[in-house]
Amino acid sequence: MLKNKLALGLSSLALLVLTACTAMPLTSEISEAIANATTAVDHQQIANYFSEKAASYEAEASRHEKMANSYGGYPRGPISYISHCRSLQQGFSAAAKDARALEQAHRQLAAGASN
Repeated sequence: MLKNKLALGLSSLALLVLTACTAMPLTSEISEAIANATTAVDHQQIANYFSEKAASYEAEASRHEKMANSYGGYPRGPISYISHCRSLQQGFSAAAKDARALEQAHRQLAAGASN
């Protein structure tokens, strides 16, 4: 029983340390984080930020694509709504692609940086 509690405590501590090492900067702090990045950990955190942004943009693109398809089923579909949704879908898809590129660039910088 004591071994189980000790193992659980150590696992929790390890998870806490790991989370602190890979935490992402807040959106309001990303500019400063980018300007001051010098270590592999710094660049990994920035890469994680862009990974989250890309996932968010991809989800938005998917939602707008679904909405555009939904408007397409209307008998006299409001074309302006469809084009609006398609435009947003394309914009979010482009933003996701850019965020993925920034993510990869910072992962490469992390691989080449000293800790």
